[in-house]
Amino acid sequence: MTVATGLLMALLLAQAAVPAAAGPATEPAKAEAVKPAKAEKPKKVCVEEAQMGSHFKTRICATPEEWERRRERDAAVLQRGANTPTK
Repeated sequence: MTVATGLLMALLLAQAAVPAAAGPATEPAKAEAVKPAKAEKPKKVCVEEAQMGSHFKTRICATPEEWERRRERDAAVLQRGANTPTK
C-alpha cells in the first residue's frame, strides 16, 4: 500500500466516524452507504520496440517500477556476458 493510499483510507475512515458520532440516531443508513474509494491503478508507460527479424514493432506497457526492474535485469545479463571468457 502506498503512502497516498494509506492517507486516503485514513481520511475516509475519519470522515465516516465524524458524522456517525455527531449526527442523530436516524442516520446510520447514511453512514453505511459510504464506500471506500477505488484504489488507483499505477500509471503505465508504453514503448514501441522493434523485434529482431521483423519489421513490425511491439508495444510494451509497464509501470515505472517494472521498467526499472527490467533495466536492472538486462544490465545484469549484459554484465554476465561481458565477464564470460572467450575461447
